[in-house]
Amino acid sequence: MKRLALPTIFLAFGAVLASGCVYKMNIQQGNYLVPDSVSQLKEGMTRSQVRFLLGTPMVPVAFDDSRWDYYYFFNSQKIKKPLKRRLTVYFADDKVARFENQGVPTQADLEQLERDLRKAVAESEKDKKKSGDETPAAAEPASGAGTPSEAGKAPDPVPPSAPVPAPAGTPSGPT
Repeated sequence: MKRLALPTIFLAFGAVLASGCVYKMNIQQGNYLVPDSVSQLKEGMTRSQVRFLLGTPMVPVAFDDSRWDYYYFFNSQKIKKPLKRRLTVYFADDKVARFENQGVPTQADLEQLERDLRKAVAESEKDKKKSGDETPAAAEPASGAGTPSEAGKAPDPVPPSAPVPAPAGTPSGPT
């Protein structure tokens, strides 16, 4: 009886530990639309131009041929709510009459995000200098940059290496 109790306890303990380590796979479904392509979508484009630009919609509408829906869904264990995006293109006389964008980023959105990020970094640096929290120049690691133009660049993460010697046993002359 004692021989059976110990393995059973270890098995139960292992099952409890393993139950918390469940891998949840990333799920990506639908049409992933590139912001640059969405930015190029304009009213008056033909169906073939839209298909070339955005691709074929993943879910065709069976009863309404004047509407194309591009859905995108992404779920991951790192985010609580799944990411859902939709772009709906409405056609009239085989040309784009209008389109609705619900969450699909455009190139202008990305450029605005980049400007906002640069502004926030600049304000952070300005606040850091104003408060006097900046580290002195002697405490900063030397980057090896000698000229002022190189001082603003980040150091190369891979240092240059010495030339590789020829492998042993390589013939040194013509044979």
